[in-house]
Amino acid sequence: MKTINTALIMVILFLSCGQQTKTPVAEADSTNEAKQDSAASGLAVTADSSSAAFLVRAADNTLKEGDLAALAEQKATIPTVKRFAGMLAQEHKKSGATIKDLAARKNISIPPAAGDARPMGRLSELVGSSFDRAYINEVIDEHKSAVSKFEDAVKHALDPDIKAFADQQLPELQKHLDTAKSIKAKYWK
Repeated sequence: MKTINTALIMVILFLSCGQQTKTPVAEADSTNEAKQDSAASGLAVTADSSSAAFLVRAADNTLKEGDLAALAEQKATIPTVKRFAGMLAQEHKKSGATIKDLAARKNISIPPAAGDARPMGRLSELVGSSFDRAYINEVIDEHKSAVSKFEDAVKHALDPDIKAFADQQLPELQKHLDTAKSIKAKYWK
């Protein structure tokens, strides 16, 4: 009896170790795939899978950038960086609302929170000019990536509403990137 109980406990432990928690992005992707598979029930995503995947990642990026901007609004020591972060926080809040509305119309599940907390954790440990510099570098990296993804969506998204959203947001993302680059050039040549 004791052997059976020990074996049962080991099996339960083994099975529970194999289950990893999904990131919010993976969870949204999984939900959207299930919706696509259940088209007969009337709950299907009304956009193609690649357009839906783009919107999920755009939502995640907007949440992450908004969180980072809010942190920078509090921690930045250079007034220009602080003002830029405040502007980004507002812009990403508006963009997030637009994404949320579009996702609701298309029946696309999006992440409720940012999936990658590493930049936030890393930046929260920094202070002073080190924080400001790291924040601006993060904004540059994230916006380069976002501009690329939005350009791809403009070229390749099949859903016309999601394509229009990407096209509308692209100039703002490019402006944010250019501003971050000019701040970096001014303070950290």
